[in-house]
Formats: sequence, structure tokens, C-alpha cells
Amino acid sequence: MSREKTHILATSPAIVQIILIALIVMPFRAQTQTNDSTLLRPISVSLNKTTLYQALNTIGEVAGCFFIYDNADVQGEKKIQPFQAKDTPLIEILNKLLGSPPMSFRIIDKHILIYQKQNANGEKEIPEVDTTDFIIIKGRVFDKDEKSAIPFATIAISQLGLGTITNFDGIFSLRIPKHYQNGSIVVSHLGYENLIVPIAILQDKTYSLYIKPRYIAIQEVFIRNIDAREIVKSAIANRHVTHCANGFYITGFYREGVKRSNNYLSYTEAVVKTIKSGYSRNSDFDQVKLLKMRKMELPDRRDTLIVKLKAGIKGSLELDILKSLPDFLDPKYMDNYVYTKTDIVAHDTRSAYAISFEQHPDIEQPMYTGTLYVDIEQLALIAAEFEINPKYVARSANLFVQKKNRKVSVKPESVKYQVKYRNWEGKYYIHHVRGDLTMRVKERRKLFGHTFSLFLEYASMEIDTNNVQRLTRRESIKPSIVLSEANFIYDATFWNNLNIVNPEEDISQALNRIKPRIESINNEQ
Repeated sequence: MSREKTHILATSPAIVQIILIALIVMPFRAQTQTNDSTLLRPISVSLNKTTLYQALNTIGEVAGCFFIYDNADVQGEKKIQPFQAKDTPLIEILNKLLGSPPMSFRIIDKHILIYQKQNANGEKEIPEVDTTDFIIIKGRVFDKDEKSAIPFATIAISQLGLGTITNFDGIFSLRIPKHYQNGSIVVSHLGYENLIVPIAILQDKTYSLYIKPRYIAIQEVFIRNIDAREIVKSAIANRHVTHCANGFYITGFYREGVKRSNNYLSYTEAVVKTIKSGYSRNSDFDQVKLLKMRKMELPDRRDTLIVKLKAGIKGSLELDILKSLPDFLDPKYMDNYVYTKTDIVAHDTRSAYAISFEQHPDIEQPMYTGTLYVDIEQLALIAAEFEINPKYVARSANLFVQKKNRKVSVKPESVKYQVKYRNWEGKYYIHHVRGDLTMRVKERRKLFGHTFSLFLEYASMEIDTNNVQRLTRRESIKPSIVLSEANFIYDATFWNNLNIVNPEEDISQALNRIKPRIESINNEQ
């Protein structure tokens, strides 16, 4: 077994670098469509005492339709008594179960939107006519079985290189060209069935979307006898075929933040345009153009100066692990790892191998452990979750800390990463990366220390493969730049209509307590 290089972090140092630091409503009729054949269709259903949420799921399965609603309108946890109906129009069943106030319905294809036709003042809501070139849709994605929010689910329009992800609370918003309003979005996540929802039905509120776990037949799991390591090697060898081999543009949303003992000290977010080189070149050839950014920080940040970490957008670019191969993907150093097929999971409409890896037990330096997801048909790496081995993570402080006071001790507690690729027009593109680091910082002669949590995140919002040209020196920024230390020109309008990832609830609350500085670049977008 080769041991010429056992320290994974030395081959790809930027992987471990963490930064310190109108909804538009379409012109639909706002009235109950009782003349629709779907609502008039007679069905038979028998319900035991259950919740309204479960009742709607059962009715949807019987009627062959999907219900979409805002949780503020439909009290899903409300208990309903046993209920039976035989050859009863669907509209009558729904009206009886939903009760007061009366609900309205909007139907597109097999989707039925349930909404209140009166606002809090008892006035009838009249949809506004959209006069812009774009519409904005919002939603929140849940596990249909567990009813828990799903973070980092992909929301995409199949015919466009346009998409986003849900935040940690499962919430998303997406700005879409208006001429695609008759199309559909696809909601997807590893281990779940895809959910296709008409864009036109997602209007004027943040509607709840439930995706169903997809379980692989046990026969498929056990019949396949594979060499896990060879599958990984094949995925790496195939990356020039399965992933985009030529240069392309990505407009993406980037953010980084640091908090101490659950209190945010700084938060930075930006929209960047990245020129990605093909997978025959590493991330050093990628270029970045900063479009807009804003920084929010406490006026007194002395606590954040105790430890200064290496940082930059470069860290997120190098989490494109198919361009900057870490040791667990580099065939030259794979002898230092053990690879095991642990499962077969659902991915889009196909299946993927879940392959776990960990360092050999006789290696006692901090290396990675995690899971790789490889599409079974294409042998394409589609996602990865990995972390520094918890057993040795405390020894990795020198790999993160760029500068610190000699009177301060720093002990990493966890270092975790997630990487996801998205399929578009038959090729995979980097779609979402996230890194999270937690460390314990203690000053000498002080009884107690503090826990610092830091993160970086990058999400692809739009892919463009047309007329890709390198940026000029004037347009591009150094990927290694630390955004929280950058100086740019103030822009009062800031985001305008750019696609971004919504901040989580805890970040939103923190932003009310820290000082914002909103800035932008004046170059053409």
C-alpha cells in the first residue's frame, strides 16, 4: 500500500479553508373553479381519525391529484374525525374537511392550489397583473413522510440552466423569465422522488411542497456486486465525458459568516459571475467577476480578531472536487482509503451508488471520511458529503489558522463539507457547495473559552455555455480575496432582481442586530 502521501489536506489546501469573517402575481381568476372536472369528479374515501395533512394526502392518492397550500391557510395539524364518502364530488369532500373560512381552488393539470379568497380584513383578494418581464415564485420543501423541512434541495427549470437551492429552513425563491410561466419547476433531492410543479400555480405566497422518499427495491441493493473503489476510479476517469468538458459561465450566490456562541458576528453575501474552465483544468483557471455584495458585522469585532483564518471565494471554487481532486478522489493516493458500497439511493429518475470511504486504520493523521454518490448508469459523481475524521480533527488546527495570538489555543471540533452537481442537457455542472467549521478558542489564564462556528456556501443560479470568453483583468477579482475585508462602492438598490438564497431564520434575526454595509460593482453584468 502506497504511503508516499498520507496527509490529504496538503494536496488541496483550499478545500479546508473557511471564511472568517414583490412577489409578482400572474393574471389568474381568484375564484373557486367549481366547474372544473377534477373538482366535480366523484370519489370514494374512508378516513380514520387523523390530521388534515394526512387526510389530504390520502384524498390526493385516491383522486390522482396533488394539493398545494400555504400552511397559514390550511391547518395541516388540525385533527379531523372519522370520515367516509362514497361517489361524492371532490369539491364537497374538500369543503367539508377544510371548514371555515371557505377556501378557493385553482387547478393546473393535476395540481390543486388551496387558498383563502379573503384576506385578514375580510376583503376579497384580487390578483394583480404582472407588467414586468419576470415572475418570482417561492416555496418551502418538506419531507412528505416526516413533514420536516429539507435543506439544500434543488429547484430547477429543466429547459433552462436556471435553478436554486432551498436554504437550511427548506425555503426557496426563484426569479423566472415571464415567458416560461407556463412551464414547470422540478424539485429534487437525493433519496426522494422528483416533484414537478407548474410555475403558474406558485404565486402570491410561500407554498408548501412535499416530496416523497423513494426507496430502492431490496433486490436491486443486494443483487449488484460491485468493487466500490473501482466505481470511484471510473467516475473520476469519466468526468471529462459526464461533466462539462468546455468552459461555461455560472452566475452564483456566495455567502460566508461567523458566529460566536450562537451569536452572529459577521455575515457577507455576494452575487458573482464565474468563468469555469472545463474539467481538464483545475480551479486555478477559473475567473470570478463580483456583481454585487453586502456585509453585515458588529461595530466592535475584537472577538473575531483573536483568530484570523485563510479565506475567499477560492475556497468554494476548490470544493468543485472534480476539478481540484482531493486525495480520496486522486487515484495516486487512493491506497490510503478504504471504499465500501453502503447503499443504493434514488437520484432524479434513476439510482446512484452510495459509497462510503475512510482512512486506513493504521494512518493516524487527520484525513477525510464521508460518502460519495455515483450515478449507476453514467458512472458520474453527482454528490459528496465528507468531513475531517472526527477522531483526528483536533490535530488539524494549523491547517486552518493563518494567524493567531500566541496566548490563544485553537481546537477544531468539526469540519464538514457538502458538494452537489446538477444535470443539465446531459452534462453535470457544479451546483452547490457548503463548508462548516466549528472550533473552540480559549485564551490563556481564562477559565472558559468560546465556540466559533464558521461557514461558506456557493449556489449556482444560472448556467450559460454560449460564447464563453475569458474576463479581462479589470473585470475579474482575485478568487482568494476575503470579501469581508474588501472595499467597494455603495449601491442603495443592491440586489434588484438577482436570484439569491434566502437567509435562514437565525441569520435573519441576527441581521437585525448587526450593522449592514451594502455595496456593489459598477461594471456591466
